[in-house]
Amino acid sequence: RMMALPEELQQSFEQKLTSYEEERKMPLLSRMEERGLAKGARQTLQSTIIRILQVRFETVPPELINEINSLEDILELERLVMTSVTINSVVDFGEMLSQNRNTNRDVG
Repeated sequence: RMMALPEELQQSFEQKLTSYEEERKMPLLSRMEERGLAKGARQTLQSTIIRILQVRFETVPPELINEINSLEDILELERLVMTSVTINSVVDFGEMLSQNRNTNRDVG
């Protein structure tokens, strides 16, 4: 059987324990781990787009594969996954991708 602390000491102990735990907390992910996860997500999205296009249209030109693999924006890649499912042809996909890149260069 354990001895109970008086209420005042119990509160003091809990406050000190909470403070100690807070001081010792480390970030869940280091910057390197975050970059690694982002790179992994980007590569997964890139390969998903390419695989979808290959399944739908059989052949994907190497130039288009290189262009897809050069994309880094996760949101753009997520949007392109959806586009790859609905686009009419691999040629249309390539044209749309080129237009988007030209538009982004003009804006940026």
